[in-house]
Amino acid sequence: MPAWYVHVIANLLIFVPLLTALNAMSFDLLLLIIAWGVLIDLDHLIYYFYKLHTLNFFTVLEYSKKDFKADRPHFYLFHTFDFFIIFGVVLYLENFDIVLSLLFLTGLVHWIMDSIRHYLHHRNFSWIKYYSVLYFLKK
Repeated sequence: MPAWYVHVIANLLIFVPLLTALNAMSFDLLLLIIAWGVLIDLDHLIYYFYKLHTLNFFTVLEYSKKDFKADRPHFYLFHTFDFFIIFGVVLYLENFDIVLSLLFLTGLVHWIMDSIRHYLHHRNFSWIKYYSVLYFLKK
């Protein structure tokens, strides 16, 4: 099953009850949550375009499939601690706007699921350094 399916299912299982409990259930919010849960992985494509020095989408797609199976960690901007810290500051400055809060939580759920998958595959935390912009800049 592709990873994005897992993210969609997890988002539905988590956010449908949450939105219902908050009396905020709407098709628009649910669609936004599902979309962000998948679109957050666009940083993977950005990374592969950069790494492969190509704008050929099909080349990038084929390489990314192989790389995903090998579960090699890389720097993905939307999966970094730094991204979530900045997002959290924006969330605070916007008085915890409901839409931004849901996007933040969706990203966090996505990040946690990716972290669990990496840990289960590698059985260590060697991949965690890739979750930092500072590590990428230092490298």
